[in-house]
Amino acid sequence: MYSADQRPDPNALLKAARREARGCLRVFLGAAPGVGKTYTMLRTARERAEEGDDIVIGVVESHGRADTEALCEGVSRIPLAPLQHHGRTFYEFDIDAALERRPTILLVDELAHRNIPGSRHPRRYQDIEELLDAGIDVWTTVNVQHLESLNDDVARITGIRMRETVPDALLERARDVSLVDLTPEELLERLRRGKVYIPEQARAAMEGYFNESNLNALRELAIQTMAERVDADVKVAMDASGRAGPWPVRPHLLVVVNGSEDDVSLVRAAHRMAERRLAVWRAVYVDKGVASPEQQLTIEKIFSLVTRLGGDSLRLQGHSQLGEVLNYARSINATTIMVGRDGKRRWWPWSRPLAQRLIAHTDVFDIVVVAKSSVKQGRRKRQPSWRVRPPQLLTTSLAVMASLGIAHLLEPWLELANLSLVFLAAVLFSAVWAGTAMAMFSAVAGFLIFNFFFTEPRLTFAMVERGQLLTVVFFFLVALVVGQLAGRGRQRLVALRASRDQTQLLLRYAEQLSIATDSASAAKVGVDTLVQCFEVPVIFIETAESASEVRVVYALPDAERLDMTAKQAAVWSWQHQKSSGQGTQTLSQQAWRLLPLAVQGEKVGMLALKLSASPKALTHESEALIDTLARQLSMALERTRLVAELNTTRVSEENERLRSALLSSVSHDLRTPLASIIGSTSSLIELKPQLSDSDQRELLDGILSESERLNRYIQNLLDMTRLGHGTLKIERDWVSFDDVINSALKRLGQSLKHVVVRKQWPTNLPLLYVHPALIEQALVNVLDNAQRFSPPNGELLISVHLKDEGPSVLVIKIEDEGPGISPGLREQVFDMFYSGGDGDRSAHGSGLGLAICRGMIGAHGGTITADVGANGKGTAIIIILPLLGADIGRMDEE
Repeated sequence: MYSADQRPDPNALLKAARREARGCLRVFLGAAPGVGKTYTMLRTARERAEEGDDIVIGVVESHGRADTEALCEGVSRIPLAPLQHHGRTFYEFDIDAALERRPTILLVDELAHRNIPGSRHPRRYQDIEELLDAGIDVWTTVNVQHLESLNDDVARITGIRMRETVPDALLERARDVSLVDLTPEELLERLRRGKVYIPEQARAAMEGYFNESNLNALRELAIQTMAERVDADVKVAMDASGRAGPWPVRPHLLVVVNGSEDDVSLVRAAHRMAERRLAVWRAVYVDKGVASPEQQLTIEKIFSLVTRLGGDSLRLQGHSQLGEVLNYARSINATTIMVGRDGKRRWWPWSRPLAQRLIAHTDVFDIVVVAKSSVKQGRRKRQPSWRVRPPQLLTTSLAVMASLGIAHLLEPWLELANLSLVFLAAVLFSAVWAGTAMAMFSAVAGFLIFNFFFTEPRLTFAMVERGQLLTVVFFFLVALVVGQLAGRGRQRLVALRASRDQTQLLLRYAEQLSIATDSASAAKVGVDTLVQCFEVPVIFIETAESASEVRVVYALPDAERLDMTAKQAAVWSWQHQKSSGQGTQTLSQQAWRLLPLAVQGEKVGMLALKLSASPKALTHESEALIDTLARQLSMALERTRLVAELNTTRVSEENERLRSALLSSVSHDLRTPLASIIGSTSSLIELKPQLSDSDQRELLDGILSESERLNRYIQNLLDMTRLGHGTLKIERDWVSFDDVINSALKRLGQSLKHVVVRKQWPTNLPLLYVHPALIEQALVNVLDNAQRFSPPNGELLISVHLKDEGPSVLVIKIEDEGPGISPGLREQVFDMFYSGGDGDRSAHGSGLGLAICRGMIGAHGGTITADVGANGKGTAIIIILPLLGADIGRMDEE
């Protein structure tokens, strides 16, 4: 409901205060590039600078235009910040310098600009929002095609979809919006002269985006956007000042329908008038809660016609048609109210036609009365606005009879006036239980029964005593008023409950969609909710390229499927991205309603609702609820699609990185030992007579060492492949730690000659129940990695001890005296192909060793971590292996 109270609107005052509370935004809006937004902004800024304001240029995109650069001369500028991206240097707006400088007005050109990756915010409008929040006034420029709400319209006009869009909320936040306008002929002339783009680009632009029809359409969009902004500013000013409207700044037509067949001609007349006046128009219906189902269906048809003709529709709740219409007209700043002519003859003053009552109660609106249609459709029998339902009638009758019995029992103790309260209670009960109509029935029945049984002479409707007559009459009047009020209260309560239930439904729906991780789960949420709301079968279709390719993802009930005609309708809706079937203008004889789901032109699915199975006719609110649920499902499906594409991209990038690293590693770690083996072998073959025995022995040792190195590398690749495919089998056996470590040290042999290996563990260590070969390979990899980073004659300490607290585990620590690992890289060293950041020519290996160790140790239920060595020097690799216990068997099964 709307109030006619003309006090200042708190929301309008709050909105105006918010525009002034922090930094103020001024936007120079244009229809297309080249109309002079930046030039106008700089010229206005220079005028303000001459008045003494502190004007600073944050960033201005002059695009090489000499006149624009000339306006920048003499104005303070904030240097741009250099950013590196893909090996190139770019220069972006320095927001930190602007926050530190804090000028009175900061000029930041191109609101829709996308920042270089690595900037604080991905978009320039986010930089501006931070500046505004910091209390700095900002002037900026933007073209109308970058507004988010106009993105689809611009794409249809120009055939080009803008990727850099700006939220409309930022334009609404602006204190001032200045339209920079230029006729298409003048803009095309500027293009020909090279004042917008260089000649080659200008010719291509005029053949494509900058043709005259596009420029005219974009200009109209810019003017409309500016007009809507001015209209909104007027409305805020009116509400903030508490001044009564309307202010005739923009034609605004309000059409009042009442659910009759004549409303069709009324709506068409309103559409014609709005077209002639270029006015915004909408239709309203005041719902008093007494409309019959037939009348409700007529209203829905009228609202559907309004939507097709380009208007808006709204259902107002209230009991005074005149008051609701006037209050709503004032709230939207309407200038004209259009109503249909009522040809009925009315005798009572309060039942005069709405047009007469509007003229009598207001003189600020233009009242237009439209004649009834000249075509006589035959006299239809008028349906009552209320229906008598037998259960409600029976309940009301029982309540009246019960009040009669109670009054008869209380008659010896109560006076006649007090007995009327018993019948009044029956009226209240009927109103709350069955509504206003039954309350009126209860009031009339109570009046007659009260007169017949309790007034003198009894058992007649005659009354001879004046006091009794007044008592009965006043009872009847009070019962009518109380019944009306209680019935209205019941209607409002029912409406509030319905609104609450719908709000809770939408909240649950949004919450469930937000946690849906894939399209199937999101589709299930959407279908389940629609079935819960409308009690009809619902199907979610993923694709419908042809009748044989209608792919159903989820249906409720499960066995529900589309017949061939419904599939053909689904194909039509999928191809044309328009609704079809039941309740639409296309294939309306279908039992199903097909709703294609799309976000910014991207098809994400389709919903099929079997509305022919609905137990009740759909109302305007039900249609709006279906659209809302479908739109939210579309956005959820688009989100899951984007997440899936992002994950796929990440996996692809990771695979590409691993492939590049593997090829790089193979090219180096295979070629290096092979080159050494080939060189040593050729020396032995060609120079054997000249080589001494010690030299030959050294060459043979080198061949053996490089062959073992090559063998270890190939073994690592095979182990990594088995780990990745989950084919690594754990064949446990009892083995002592001494045997495993000694075998590992023996395998490394020559590699450990330049370090001092020291062992430190008790002699009574328990046997390990492990896969000996895998644990040995893990120790070989750790020891080989440690010796590579150890300096000559450095100490390599192998210490082992049992952990007493908690589960029984064996802790193996291998420490070296190398350069150590920084804390931020101690987890990264266990990634595949990480070799210390020295590139593919690193002398420290391929980066597979520690990654394989983690896989092998993890397969035994253990852990491996990196830490700092003793006394803060070197690196310590800590391996924890569980000893024999109850969990090992279960762990192997997993």
